[in-house]
Amino acid sequence: MVTKRLGIIVVTMLLATVFLILGVWFKFIYTSLITDEHGMKYTVREGTSIRAVIDDLHALKILKYPELFKLLVSMEGVAHELKAGEYFFPKGTTPLRLLHQITSGTGIIYYSFMIVPGWTFKDLRAAILRDSHLKHTIQNLSDAEIMQRLGHPDFKPEGEFYPDTYFFVEGSEDIHLLKRAFNAMQKRLNASWEHREADLPFKSAYQALIAASIIEKEFYLHEELPKIAGVLVNRLNKDMLLQFDPTVIYGVGRFDGKIRRSDLLSNNPYNTYVHKGLPPTPISMPSLAAIEAVMHPMHHDYYYFVAQSMGSHQFSKELNEHYKAVEEVKKSKQFFNFSLARYYLLKMLSQQIYSFN
Repeated sequence: MVTKRLGIIVVTMLLATVFLILGVWFKFIYTSLITDEHGMKYTVREGTSIRAVIDDLHALKILKYPELFKLLVSMEGVAHELKAGEYFFPKGTTPLRLLHQITSGTGIIYYSFMIVPGWTFKDLRAAILRDSHLKHTIQNLSDAEIMQRLGHPDFKPEGEFYPDTYFFVEGSEDIHLLKRAFNAMQKRLNASWEHREADLPFKSAYQALIAASIIEKEFYLHEELPKIAGVLVNRLNKDMLLQFDPTVIYGVGRFDGKIRRSDLLSNNPYNTYVHKGLPPTPISMPSLAAIEAVMHPMHHDYYYFVAQSMGSHQFSKELNEHYKAVEEVKKSKQFFNFSLARYYLLKMLSQQIYSFN
């Protein structure tokens, strides 16, 4: 009888212990770790271990029972599935939900970086260094060293990065963002080159990229892109000087709203008023629309154009017609309200708006 009672007591105690453990466990699993109404941001660094994360969360007084959390990790079998990134843990986050987030990547905060069509590589470098969410690794590298880091030492960087919005996690290296943009440009450029029109005056996809970079800086209205590309193609086919102002501006390295006679006579290789053919490299990062325009230019007999008010252009077939169009623009009251400086300002704004579409 005593043995039987003792057995009942032991079983009862064991059951009580099991229920106590289960109670503690379930309370741990379903108790909120985050009580702040605004939630909490937490960054899992690249290369860190889940044990280090647990210790850190314990030190931050988020995890009161780190050993129980380690047991949870073991039970879930996710010790090696930690995903780096900056996380947002909302109010009410439980240990199970937190573990699911950091091992699945759910709730990672992504930041955006926009490469604007028409930017130069100098513009891109400056914008990268202004972004506080990127880890800066290129600030002391030359352009050539950057291209070497990207695995393409024979490439010049100008024009080789695709204008788009790129999303990344806190602390991502800037060189990784550049690699994504570089690969995107090669993919889109080569695809467009494969489907280009026949008999274009470009010997390579790179020459088409140079042409696209020029018209990217010339157009304001998107519907005029193929028409401007047609002018460039017509002039190349006739072995004429291109005489595109943006190449002059790029070559002299500055623009204050006025192109001087000395700029037009400058003997730098980008001055298409002096040197025939395309310049040696792109002068900007062209949009896909500009690339497609040079691959499929409008067929017409125009060889000249001049900017009018609100960014539109007057196209001419003959030089004397072009001179008349230029004089009409100069005489127009709108000319005084639409200087070349304002034209490029509107162009820049249109590129930014286009990038959000």
